[in-house]
Amino acid sequence: MFEAFQERDYRRFWTAQFFSNIGSWMQGLAQGWLVYKLTDSPFLLGFVAFANSAPSLFLMLPAGVLADHLDRRRVVQLSQCAQALSALFIAIAIRTGHITVWHIVAASVLSGVAISFSAPAYQAMIIDLLDDRARLSNAVAMNSLQFNLSRVLGPLLAGLTLAAWGSLWCFLLNALSFIPLIFVLGRLRKRQVHEPPVGALGTRLIEGFRYVRGDRVMFLNLAIVAVVSLLGYPYMTLMPMAARNLYVHDDARGLGILMGSIGIGALLGALALSIRTPVKIMRMIIASLAVFGVALGAIGFTHARLIIVPLLAVCGCAMVVSVALCNTSIQNRVPDAMRGRVLSMYTFGFFGFLPFGNLIAGTIAEHRGLPMTMVVLGGGLLAAAGVAAAVRSG
Repeated sequence: MFEAFQERDYRRFWTAQFFSNIGSWMQGLAQGWLVYKLTDSPFLLGFVAFANSAPSLFLMLPAGVLADHLDRRRVVQLSQCAQALSALFIAIAIRTGHITVWHIVAASVLSGVAISFSAPAYQAMIIDLLDDRARLSNAVAMNSLQFNLSRVLGPLLAGLTLAAWGSLWCFLLNALSFIPLIFVLGRLRKRQVHEPPVGALGTRLIEGFRYVRGDRVMFLNLAIVAVVSLLGYPYMTLMPMAARNLYVHDDARGLGILMGSIGIGALLGALALSIRTPVKIMRMIIASLAVFGVALGAIGFTHARLIIVPLLAVCGCAMVVSVALCNTSIQNRVPDAMRGRVLSMYTFGFFGFLPFGNLIAGTIAEHRGLPMTMVVLGGGLLAAAGVAAAVRSG
């Protein structure tokens, strides 16, 4: 189950990234709570998330080409520095009493630019942390486990921190959480095989598209990730609205409970994958996508906390299983020469469609309410699972 931890560099990177992700989840929850407190607008909740994801539309695919040729450790390290400064900026604005939603938008754009360059490099460098490449599947699964364990702890800690000391400390702790990872990245052993760039950046990017187009399984994996980003992930952006509806007098604590439930489900899914990767990966991906759609849609038909909280856990589990298995399938199939470019398409599929999903979800919630939004998103995921099943068997 933990065979990737036998690799010293992977173990150090995993641990530092874990603390960094806890801080990021704390900031993510506090940021949504703060935006909703300042504006009372579901649309602006979606707009701030859009501002964070929008840079990936223009930068992430070219960044994937660079990830095949630049030192991935340094790219990720610089990104962590930029994100730390962004979090510190918001903390200072809150402390001085000058915070506005537009400060949050500006900081979100800066973080989005940094993430656009680091995400492809981060995904591609997982294999660079291993001396034994046979451990790659387990490393991908353990990476998902780390991400989702932080998803459980981050919102829970953020809920407690918000209730006790306010949003300032969530942003400040996130800024500090980047320091261990920046330190570790500077001391990793260099294993990356640098491919000499041949042709213009656009030409190399087109080569990546041609490779994906010629691999049906790869293309289907990338399409499913894009669908989950567009129709699945945005429900998390609206959790401050759900918390306000369900926990009228204690929405900060309620938001921590809802996000923690999602995180627990995601953690259980990641734990299952770290123990054993399914043999029939594509069948499992499609099944989890369908379960995600049913659970998300069902949330729209009830206002009972005792039903919504476990349904959110199912959503978290199904989402992480579908996306993590797509990642595993891609990582095991892609050749090293194409790794940065193809994984940039994976990260683009997730980050690139997310801003549109957030805007769509925020707009529907603004005009039709949260229940209708959940039904629309869940129905779209279920329809996508049906299409994917037809393409797979066709």
